[in-house]
Amino acid sequence: MNCCLLTILSLAGIVECSLTVDYYEKLINEDVARSQRFVLPLDNSAFKKGAQSEEIHDFGSYDFIVVGAGSSGAVLATRLSEVPRWKILLLEAGGEETDFSRIPSMVPYLQTSPMEWGYLSTPQNKSCLGTKNRRCTASRSRSIGGCSAHNALLYVRGNPHDYDNWVRLGNPGWSFDEVLPYFIKSENSQIDGDEGYHGKGGFWNVQRALPVSPYLDNFIEGNKELGREVVDYNGRQQLGVSQLQVNVKHGKRQSTGTAFLDNARQRANLKVVTGALVVQIVIDESTKSARGVVFVKDDTKFSANASKEVIVSGGAFNSPQLLMLSGIGPKEHLRDLGIEVIQDLPVGKILLNHPYFLGLTFRTNLTVKTDLKEDIRQYLRGVGPLANPANCDGVGFLHAGDIPKTVPMLEYVYVPPKSTLLTTFHNLQVDDELLKNYFDKIDPATDIVLSLVLLHEKSRGSLTLKSNSPVDFPNIDYNFLDAPEDVDNFIEGIEFVLKLMRTKAFREIDATLLEIPVCGDFQRFSRSFWECALRQMTNAFYHSCGTTPMGPNKTTSVVDTNLKVHGIDNLRVVDAGVIPSTLSGHPNAPCVMIAEKISDVIKNTYGTT
Repeated sequence: MNCCLLTILSLAGIVECSLTVDYYEKLINEDVARSQRFVLPLDNSAFKKGAQSEEIHDFGSYDFIVVGAGSSGAVLATRLSEVPRWKILLLEAGGEETDFSRIPSMVPYLQTSPMEWGYLSTPQNKSCLGTKNRRCTASRSRSIGGCSAHNALLYVRGNPHDYDNWVRLGNPGWSFDEVLPYFIKSENSQIDGDEGYHGKGGFWNVQRALPVSPYLDNFIEGNKELGREVVDYNGRQQLGVSQLQVNVKHGKRQSTGTAFLDNARQRANLKVVTGALVVQIVIDESTKSARGVVFVKDDTKFSANASKEVIVSGGAFNSPQLLMLSGIGPKEHLRDLGIEVIQDLPVGKILLNHPYFLGLTFRTNLTVKTDLKEDIRQYLRGVGPLANPANCDGVGFLHAGDIPKTVPMLEYVYVPPKSTLLTTFHNLQVDDELLKNYFDKIDPATDIVLSLVLLHEKSRGSLTLKSNSPVDFPNIDYNFLDAPEDVDNFIEGIEFVLKLMRTKAFREIDATLLEIPVCGDFQRFSRSFWECALRQMTNAFYHSCGTTPMGPNKTTSVVDTNLKVHGIDNLRVVDAGVIPSTLSGHPNAPCVMIAEKISDVIKNTYGTT
């Protein structure tokens, strides 16, 4: 690098030169092109040879085996390995993060890359009707860091009422006052938030995107015209509007792999194995106790023993699939597939997710130019468009429906021009006609999008096994918009967004709704029109949870308040699946909180000295 002029950037500790800019330009161009060519897998065929092998090799004994190095698993492994005498094995089906995946604005391209599982829902009857074969996307990350390694990085904890409701459902210890210290513990906050709600010195950085977008003012001022307050939505009051809080540090993505696991991996007592698909939890049927796991790596099958616990952190799809393949789940369903029933539990009976509406795009008089080299120079300084996850800028939370007045029913995310998020529409399996007549007409240089998200859906989905083979993906049925109330609440949100676009702040940029090319048989903007459009253009917001819910009763829940599987010793589930009710936020932050809390529970159970 002595051949080029170096600029030492003290803030980020980065050395910038033309070679560095050229490296990132080549990286971005090649990986974007590769993403556009990539064909998502339809199943786990890559592991088929090893899964069918009858020979099992011994991988040794450990105190704890953690299945999945995602948002929860990476935190768990980090915290448990803080006890030097404990030996930890962390198994991850995917691979490592990359320089490309660490660029926050590249998030849309990660969802068509080897970091993506490739799940789709079953064909739907009431939503996702404008997609190929009526199948919603069901994006999940397969990599170190899990979904925190390829999500939009929004740090949104939810509402205090959400967690107090967990207690009302029979889960003592999970009230907001009791979980807030665990949110604070992990956080290294760079925002000027409400006092007492944020932490300094934690592993996980939380900041606002820098520099502040010049287009954020239109969003904030328009909301103010409608009487909406500017708030710290992770603080005293969630209802209102704000610039986004994101998990970015020095311009780079802060996944749980980066923030937590990178340092922990240097410890001698933690072994991390990537490319390892766990296909069975080994359970001693005489004692109903988990003894270890069987996993596949490099076409070879291995077994590993756990002297203390197996902890499943595969996420809301993979964890229930693994439990059912191992004989834990609804007995009728397992018997139909020829799986021996070890414990009858309602695994996968409920699937929660946030549906969002794709039909609120507005053309403006703005014209935003793109200069990749300049964007890279800014990125190397820790700022600029590449350092902002998909260039999302602002967020609002709106009450509607019959929930408590302090709780939002809807979230609306403001996506201004020059946003890579606009390319996400190509990842949503949209059918060719809708793609041609609507999404391909969106101009990233001029158009803004308001992504409208329903937070407290009444509809309930489910997850089941396709077969008794780990090679097959599970059946994912979202069942969005089954409840009439969900349509009503969505329409209330749409009407608010249209009102927002009529404010002076948005009239100044001539914000005009892009014509929606569906539902022409209905009067434009009537209730029937919007209901039809919702069913055509609603998809999943990648917030799946609730498939292994916590609760006191094994007929309605899978794990207890300490996330131990009912009726099975030495087995816990620690991920989004344990969340027992809908959230007013994004599951990533709660998943980290859950792992922080249960890590302390485990340490207290076994002692840390």
